[in-house]
Formats: sequence, structure tokens, C-alpha cells
Amino acid sequence: MMKVLIALASVLALCAGQLNNLTHTQELDPAGNFRLNWEVILGTGDIVLEIQAKAAGWVSLEIVTDDGKYADVIFGGYNDEFSFGYVEDWSLEWTPGAHLLPIPDASKDLILQTASFTSPTTTLRVKRSLNTGDYYDVPIHSGQMPIGWSYSTSDAYDSVHEAAGFAYVTFY
Repeated sequence: MMKVLIALASVLALCAGQLNNLTHTQELDPAGNFRLNWEVILGTGDIVLEIQAKAAGWVSLEIVTDDGKYADVIFGGYNDEFSFGYVEDWSLEWTPGAHLLPIPDASKDLILQTASFTSPTTTLRVKRSLNTGDYYDVPIHSGQMPIGWSYSTSDAYDSVHEAAGFAYVTFY
């Protein structure tokens, strides 16, 4: 029994290390209000993404197709009024000149790892597969990828963003 507990403790320590040591970081907002940290977990086909935004409401990260016409949207945050974290898996088609709300993805391919708010920063950490196989998810590939970001002062999903922008990220 003791050997089983020691083996289990080792596995748990390894898993915790994978979730705590995000070795890549990039400031997406030139003003310093939106940072993305990530780690591709070798041998698993998974990636952990952590958003740190100077915002009291929701945050979103849009993983965009190379042609810029479609995005897989990670939307979530921490509701301090009710003390819980939340994450949604959405998608968005972009049309020049249009600014529409994303639509929910029927296949929930995100796992909420942690969510917190410590003034002034909301932190959201999720795990997903690099390629979920879901038609509505954009596969994360090697090389540069366009990424959208936004955040709000409100937790209401339909509230207007306070700031938004685009950047290019090389995940691996």
C-alpha cells in the first residue's frame, strides 16, 4: 500500500509541475494589460494557456485561422461576486466591418484549470488539445499564429470590451 501511495504522490507531483511551470510568455497588449503564458505538454498533444489581464470582468482569447476569417474563442474569468471561475468554448466568423458576438460551441473542448481575481488582475488558466478534432476549434500549429484578445470591466458576457487587439504568437 505504501508503494502505491508513493507512486501516486510522484504522479501527482509530475502533473502539478506540468500545470505550474509555464515556460512561454508574451505580452499581447502593447500597454501591458494582457499577457499570455503557455506550455505545450510534451507527448500529450495538449497545451495549457494562461491569460493574465488587468481587468475586473471577463477575458477572451481568440485563436484565429491563418486567413483571419474564423476564430476559436476562449471566454471566461472569475466572478468575484459569486466566487467562482468560468470558461466557455465559443467560435466566431469574422466579416469585414462586422463585430458580432461569438456563438457557443456544442463540443466543450476546454478544461478550466484555475481562475482568480486579485485586483487589478484576472487570471484564467485552461487546458485543451492542440488539435481537438472539433470543426469549430482552430488547431494550434507550429509557427506564427494570429491571436485576438479582449477584456471587459464586467462579467456579463454581452458587455462591450474595454480593450481588444491582435498579435502573433508562436506556440511551438
